[in-house]
Amino acid sequence: MSYCQSENTMVMDNLVVSTYHAPPERLTDEEITRQTDAIAHNEVLVTAFDAVPLTMVILNHHRQIIGANSRTKEQFSDNVWAMLGKRPGEAFNCKYANSGPGGCGTGKACTTCGAVNTILHTIETGEKATGECCIESHGSDGVTHCAELKVTVSPFKVDGNTFYSLLLEDNSQHKRLEVFQRLFFHDVLNTIGCLKGYVDVLQSDDISEANVPMVEGGNEYISFLADLCEQLHDEVNAHRQLISAESGELAVQRDAVQPQKLLMALAANYQKHETGKDHNIIVLPSMAHVITTDRLLLMRVLGNMVKNAIEASPAGSAISLSAVEDVTNIAFNVNNPGMIPDDIRYQIFKRSFSTKQKAGRGIGTYSMRLLGEKYLGGKVDFTSDETIGTTFRVVIPAQPKLSAESAPR
Repeated sequence: MSYCQSENTMVMDNLVVSTYHAPPERLTDEEITRQTDAIAHNEVLVTAFDAVPLTMVILNHHRQIIGANSRTKEQFSDNVWAMLGKRPGEAFNCKYANSGPGGCGTGKACTTCGAVNTILHTIETGEKATGECCIESHGSDGVTHCAELKVTVSPFKVDGNTFYSLLLEDNSQHKRLEVFQRLFFHDVLNTIGCLKGYVDVLQSDDISEANVPMVEGGNEYISFLADLCEQLHDEVNAHRQLISAESGELAVQRDAVQPQKLLMALAANYQKHETGKDHNIIVLPSMAHVITTDRLLLMRVLGNMVKNAIEASPAGSAISLSAVEDVTNIAFNVNNPGMIPDDIRYQIFKRSFSTKQKAGRGIGTYSMRLLGEKYLGGKVDFTSDETIGTTFRVVIPAQPKLSAESAPR
């Protein structure tokens, strides 16, 4: 039996409940208490679980928490007792935990959750299983945080009943290094390879035989080399900026920014770039007065949105940019005609997720949210449907407007 990618229908309290993924039924509080006591009074198990130096909870067949080891109790103090009867996503504050009709595991987003899928696999097969997941939650600072975890689920029996230990290991540092190293070496080595190719041609004994186009005052490859050097500088700086952002060391500037001019400059840059030359990048009429924000960070966020829109659209597609103001916020929008499938949309801001198979892709959307929310003080999200396509946006607070004399040139 498989719950993945299918709708399940269960009867709960004489009501038919449909879920998008895992079964919704739960045990009563009385049944949870009996199971909790059965685990707590098994001294051998308690001793073994308490020896594990990682977060561990015990689940029943309905994925409800009925126990925890001492490490987990230390982490959550008195709140650990509030976990009993809950499912992992509910206990660990997953933003999607209540998105389904039956709580954690029953929503559309849950179909891609590595934790619930690993748990279901062990329940169905009776075998130990390991997977990875990213639990997204809203922090008190208003920023969306993602806990990258390695999950291990193992079955065991007590008094003839099967229960499951769920071991949660922080995997964020490993995934961070893996992603950054892959991305950095891929992007930088690609650009260096292009530079080397042009230099090899220019160093050849007979440039005329190498078919190098000549222009007045020199050969055309000099301008290509200049563009590549600028691209290499930008890539290295972008990686350094992202690392500083993650460590909380990134300095935020207050610049005078005119949204319409900023969007027009962004569109022009990508229209002449190799990645965007086959697309029609347009700027819709947008607010013209000046705002205060960090221009470079905003350009980085919007640049990633534009690049993402280009990569997601076929040649000839129209990519539109706009800035719209309401009373308290300014929304910068980047739209493309494509639609994001369900199996991708719930993972799109995760650092280690990529829709591309080749190395080095997939961190652009993550950096949008990191820079846009943590440093620009805004909110980064997207909408996607067949009618209007996909729109990524960053909504930032409307800072006090500057005088016309302060407008950027």
